[in-house]
Amino acid sequence: MYLTRLVLTNFRNYAHLELDLTPGITVIQGNNACGKTSLLEAIFYLATSRSPHASADRELIRWGAHSEPLPFARVEAHVERSNGARSHIEIVLMAMEDKARASGSNAARATNGRIIKRIKVNGASKRAMDLLGELNVVLFLPKDLDMVFGSPSHRRRYLDITLVQIDPRYGRALAKYNQIVEQRNGLLREFRERAYQPNELAIWDRQLIEEGTYLIARRAETIARYNQLVAETHTHLTEHAEQLQLVYQPSVTFDATTPAETRHAEIARNFAQQLDALRTRELSAGMTLIGPHRDDVRFWVTRNSASVESDTTPMDATIYASRGQGRTIALALRLAEVRLMRAETGEDPVLLLDDVMSELDAARRAALAQALQDASQAIITTTDFDDFSAEFLENARVWRVCDGMIERG
Repeated sequence: MYLTRLVLTNFRNYAHLELDLTPGITVIQGNNACGKTSLLEAIFYLATSRSPHASADRELIRWGAHSEPLPFARVEAHVERSNGARSHIEIVLMAMEDKARASGSNAARATNGRIIKRIKVNGASKRAMDLLGELNVVLFLPKDLDMVFGSPSHRRRYLDITLVQIDPRYGRALAKYNQIVEQRNGLLREFRERAYQPNELAIWDRQLIEEGTYLIARRAETIARYNQLVAETHTHLTEHAEQLQLVYQPSVTFDATTPAETRHAEIARNFAQQLDALRTRELSAGMTLIGPHRDDVRFWVTRNSASVESDTTPMDATIYASRGQGRTIALALRLAEVRLMRAETGEDPVLLLDDVMSELDAARRAALAQALQDASQAIITTTDFDDFSAEFLENARVWRVCDGMIERG
């Protein structure tokens, strides 16, 4: 899978851009705040309908466009799969005027109004959920260290973004589950003001268990597959000095060795029992205290050593790892993600690397550069060509970007 063309209109600092892309490696060089990251953000947005940086869609519309009568941004791309099938993806964001502020300037009305998002695939309107899988991407960011050292929500988000691209059912279950949690929490808060009605809560409990069970089982299955892939990658990156293992910590307890055909039933049964046990606490707290939204993934690192005196006790990297170890873990996770997507979908994802070479030492740069050689398409941003070897750049397509304009390097 790879992009053949990317077109941006009023997206971030791009008034208009048309960029033809090819398989293989593309390196985009530019100073900070010139638009490098925005290119990768646009591609990620086309794959997921979510921005890895913006907290709201309105931030994606170019500021200068807000003075227009109908401010909008358009992101579109042509995608080709390994079997030759082609598709066209388009997302349009329109800033609608806030009637309550109609006396202000166009810019003020647009930035305070609501945003309408329209998604099309091959000209047909789609929901955001239906977009998933049309374009698969793996995005490397300098802030990937948050996966290791950040809160559990960062690790859940990483796992969710991967799974929604390879499993449409997971995406639907996740969206529905989040809605159920929100509605159930609202009801729990109501019960602090009025009489508790068990039958009302039971309706939401059944739905919570149904959707949550699928999420937990799929996460457990994915972590098991990840461990096979991550172990090889991490061992290579550390030159066989360390071993990495992912440990899934679901809030709903179950036996990980349970056969897949009976695992769902066990998770659902335990989920119901634990909900009952937590009923009093949930009513007091006014929130759902158990379920996939409270899961975590931990990273355990073991040193390989021939010395008997050396400590080979597994270390919880989320607490004790150095920043260098954290970068290696994050890199191993991303490279394993590529292999997982390939195995699950039969297609290579598009690799997006945002200035990550500058965060790596020479050995890890070389290991990553070697891994990229097998990529169907990789788009890499950098501020400095010195992050790459001359041989690497000779085999790549090189562009330069400055103030929303791009040209061949």
